[in-house]
Amino acid sequence: MKELDEDGLVIRPNKTQLKKELADLQALVMEIMKLGDGDRNKLHLDSQFLDGVALAAKMKPSTGRNRQIKYLVKLLQKQDLEYVRQWFDTRNSKHAEENRRFHVLEQWRDRLVEEGDAALGEFLEQFPQADRQQLRALIRGAVREQSTGKSAGAGRKLFRLLREISADS
Repeated sequence: MKELDEDGLVIRPNKTQLKKELADLQALVMEIMKLGDGDRNKLHLDSQFLDGVALAAKMKPSTGRNRQIKYLVKLLQKQDLEYVRQWFDTRNSKHAEENRRFHVLEQWRDRLVEEGDAALGEFLEQFPQADRQQLRALIRGAVREQSTGKSAGAGRKLFRLLREISADS
C-alpha cells in the first residue's frame, strides 16, 4: 500500500536522498573490500556478502566488478549496519590519534635538532625517564646529518627513540 499525504497524493521517496544513501553504501562496500579477511570477519556480516566481497576484491576494475559491487550494495541494504559503522568510526579514530601523536613526535624531533639543549631540557621535563646521553648523541648525529645534507639515518633513529620514550610514558 502506498503512503498518501493530506491531499490524497502518493508520497514519493526523495530521489536525491536515495541516491546519496546508495553512494554511501557503495563507499562502505569499497572500504570493506580494502580490509583483510580477519577484519572483514570482525564486522559480523553474513557469509554470502563476505564471499561476494572476497570475489570483488580479487577482480580487476571492470564492468563485471562494478556489477558485483552493485550486487553487494543490494545485499548490504538488507543488513543492520550500526555495528559496521561503529567499527569503522572506532578504527578511524585510532588512526587519527596515532597520526596526531606522530606529528607531535616529529615536532619534538625538529625542535631538538634546531634548538639543541633548550628543547632537550623541556623534553626531559615532560619525559623524565628518557636517557639524556643517548638523546644528545642522536641529536648531534641528526644535526651533523642535516648540515652535510647526507642522510645517515640519525634523524630516523632519533624519531624511533622518541616514539619508544612516549610509548613508555
